[in-house]
Amino acid sequence: MSTIQEELEQTYEALKVILDDMGTFNYVVGEVFGAIDKDRSGHLGREELKGFVAKVCIDMGMKAVPEDRAMDEVFRDLDEDNSEDINQEEFGRFLRRLFIAQKDECAKALNKK
Repeated sequence: MSTIQEELEQTYEALKVILDDMGTFNYVVGEVFGAIDKDRSGHLGREELKGFVAKVCIDMGMKAVPEDRAMDEVFRDLDEDNSEDINQEEFGRFLRRLFIAQKDECAKALNKK
């Protein structure tokens, strides 16, 4: 098995564990949310979310980060209760969708059903 296949398999298995075990999922959500919540308010503001997305983009080697307009749209989508901030529950629903999509992509690449 090639290194890329091994990495995909490890990612797939890790995502499977995270998604199948609610305790593990909640732990991961809490850790990620806590890392983004710089002011420790228990909510994510627009600037915290923008900073997180910018860091992810840079870490992925992207030369540009999303424009403010695009970030505002993402923020509105995540802010399900229109409170002008994102709570951990809203963020958790977003991460679940993201992890499912990532797991599906890994499965597709590995020819899993």
